[in-house]
Amino acid sequence: MRMLKRAIVAGAAMICSLSAAYAGGDLRGSIKDDYAPVAASPTWYLRGDFSYAWQNSDTVSVYHPTIASSSISDTWALGGGIGRYFGRGFRGDVTYEWRGNTDINAASTSCCSTTTHFSMRSQVLLANLYYDFRPGERFNPYIGAGIGTSRNETSGGFYTPNGCGCAPYEGKTQWNLAWALMAGASIRLDRGAQRVGGIKDDGYVAVSEPGRMHLDLGYRYLNLGDAVSGPNSFNGIAGPKAGGIDAHELRVGLRYDLR
Repeated sequence: MRMLKRAIVAGAAMICSLSAAYAGGDLRGSIKDDYAPVAASPTWYLRGDFSYAWQNSDTVSVYHPTIASSSISDTWALGGGIGRYFGRGFRGDVTYEWRGNTDINAASTSCCSTTTHFSMRSQVLLANLYYDFRPGERFNPYIGAGIGTSRNETSGGFYTPNGCGCAPYEGKTQWNLAWALMAGASIRLDRGAQRVGGIKDDGYVAVSEPGRMHLDLGYRYLNLGDAVSGPNSFNGIAGPKAGGIDAHELRVGLRYDLR
């Protein structure tokens, strides 16, 4: 929980500091000596995302140290968040996502062969910062990075030494530092609208408001840290561990601008 609190505080501090840095711009435009109302740029946005992830693990350790083979399955994730535009191409958001079950298998060969199978599910909280190359345009490429925390929860399972018998172990939850690198593009889906505003008392002018809905297509590299199982419930033997779990993800999302 301490790592989660630090991630939330760090994300809020990042957004607040950048908001202060880019606040105070004059959004008015002049027509001769008068000022014409200009559509207010969006400040906040909401987002929702779906990800498909191809996952890897640096090491999978079991009771016997010599690993013959190991595998970790692909998974998917659903997430959402709230963000803010800072100006000059920068924006940031805080996102939460829930990741589906991941199956982890391992086999070792030492004095005897041992196989094991367990599963993991994760929750991820990230503070993200992006740079938009064409802010305000219909097609807008971007890059980004994020940092936060992951909560990796493993299920209980069994060792099967020499293919017979079993040694049960318990599930366990572990908090890790998580970080991400992103690249992609957003496409504005709606045309926006026009409204009529006054120029002092002399007349009216039509002001265009950009569209609010954006389709986000991108790639993300995500590092989730480690997943650890609990000890054997009878003799205290350490459970299996998957270390250095990361994912290469394709992401599809929607972003809705708030006025």
